[in-house]
Formats: sequence, structure tokens, C-alpha cells
Amino acid sequence: FPNNKETSYCFFSLEKLILRIDHFIAFIESIKRKGVKPVLVGSCITYWTEKWLSQIPCGKEHLSELKTHNVLRLTAECLIRVLPDEGSSISCNFMLHLLKLGMMVRVNLELLNKLEKRIASTLEKCSVLDLLVKNYSNNDSVYDVGIVTTVVETYVSSVLKNSPSGIVGVRRLVDGYLTLVARDPNLSAKEFQSIANALPKSARYCHDSLYTAIDLYLKVHPRLTEEERTKVCTAMDYNKLSQEARQHAAQNDRLPVDISTRLILMEQVNMTRSMTATGSNYKRTKAQTVMRIGKGSEKGWMASREEVRMMRKEVENMKMQLNELQICKMQVQARVKRCTH
Repeated sequence: FPNNKETSYCFFSLEKLILRIDHFIAFIESIKRKGVKPVLVGSCITYWTEKWLSQIPCGKEHLSELKTHNVLRLTAECLIRVLPDEGSSISCNFMLHLLKLGMMVRVNLELLNKLEKRIASTLEKCSVLDLLVKNYSNNDSVYDVGIVTTVVETYVSSVLKNSPSGIVGVRRLVDGYLTLVARDPNLSAKEFQSIANALPKSARYCHDSLYTAIDLYLKVHPRLTEEERTKVCTAMDYNKLSQEARQHAAQNDRLPVDISTRLILMEQVNMTRSMTATGSNYKRTKAQTVMRIGKGSEKGWMASREEVRMMRKEVENMKMQLNELQICKMQVQARVKRCTH
């Protein structure tokens, strides 16, 4: 901090106030009036809260006692009210922990909404580590994905319209967070789907990072039902995948059958166009014929795993044919060029 004497005074005083929230609030109001920098005020609040909470039993199982519950609720409400207004004065991670505490002890809803919006306004400058809030129960996922989903949804509804350019940073943040939490074997498909869908599809101009996170989640959770796999993939738009990601996805057995089918057919269509442009007398593949027949009942039709494997094999054969055609075309063009000179 810029003023060592100011910092020493603040933290020396805090040591005397660890157990009294009323004294602490009075102290914070006092240093605010004296013009202490907001970042130091925020550090004091963080320091005091961590010290104080370390002496209180946490977790839902410990909140049944009325006295403990009321003390925590009163403390959380006081802390939310006393937070400095300046955006960078207190960390996103601290505010997320405070929000989690507030939700657990059911603080005033207006204060919770205020804190959610405050956190949402900082997302554009956050890192993935800032979003990590651990769960207390061993049966839950390692990190509280629900609270991050809530904040991202608040960002979309309250902040995005006033700062549309910030969506690029938030999109990277959310996809990075998804990739991290996807490794958790206890993370449910519903939780993953919720955070993946918290951003609108238009927020991602390219879905490669989202696909990476989805693929990792499916790899770590091999026992998902076909319906769960499909729901996990709802946020992904395969039309927004790069060619490299699309080719990988087309060969990916972890994806649900309907998505694999769509991706393979897109590959076939693209190669059909290329082969036609190259001059090949191309005939429809068996898989495309099956799809054509099935179009009369699109919603009720879905390829089997065996049919998907057949389609993948056909795509590989088409790739080989296309490569051969392109080589022949280049050879012909080279001969024509030599003849004209």
C-alpha cells in the first residue's frame, strides 16, 4: 500500500476488533471519513472477515442453531452495506464468498441483489481463479458452480446491455471456468448445462473453447445417459466450430448420436461440394440416402451408433477420394501450363 503508517494503523486496530461486528463497522466508517484509500478499506474488510469467520463453524449442518444463524446473517448484512463503492477496492472472490454466506443465512433479498450486480460488474476483469468458491459438503461438487451461474446470469441481464464490448472477456472467463470445473466427477450434468447456457449463444462467435470443455466433461463422466449428453451439448452451435474442431467432433464417440450425425453430414456435404467443384461424377452415399429417407419424420428419426460409424467410414473414404482428385487436378493444370509455354 502507498502509505505504510496508514496500513500499520489500520491492521493494528483490527486485531482488537475481531469479535465485535458493531465495533468493526464503526472502525470502517471512521477510516472512510478520514479519507483512507478504498483499496485499503477493502483489504481491512477482507482481513477482518476471514479472521472472524475462522472462529465460526461453517457449513449447512452447523447453521441449525438459531444464535449462530442470526449472528452470521447480521454480520453478512453489515459487511455488504459497508463495502466501498469503488469497483476495484475489493476482490471478486471475496464478494462471491460473501454472497454464498448471504444465501446460506438468507440475508435481505435487496442486499443480495445489490451484491450480485456488484460482482457481475467486475466479471470483465476477473480471472478463472477469482470464481473458485469451494462447497462445504463432501457430496457436492468441489466448487460452487451455482453461485457463479447466478452471477453470470445477472451480468447478462443487468450489465451486458450497458457494456456490450465486455462480453469477449466474460465469454473467455466462462469457457475457462467450464474447462476447469468439467474435471470434477461430482459435477452434475444439470450444473454444467446451467453455467454453459448462462451466456447467450450470440456471445460466442466461435464455439471451439466451449466444445473443449464439453468434450472434457463427457470424458470425465462416461456414465451419462444419451439424454444427459444431449442436454450438456445444448449450448454448443456446431455451425460455429472451426473446421479443425468440427473434424475432431465428427470422430468423437463421446458426443450424443444426433449431434455426431449432424456433424458427419456437414462433413459429407462440404466434401460433396468440393468433389463436384473438382469435376467428380459423385454419387450419393448410403448414409445420405438413409438421411434422405428419414427426413419425412425428422423428429422421430435418429441414427444408431452403428450407422454413425458407417457414416464416419464414408467420410474417410470421401476424404481419400477428394485428395486423389485434387492431386489429379493439379497434375492436369501443370501439364496444361507446360503445353501453353
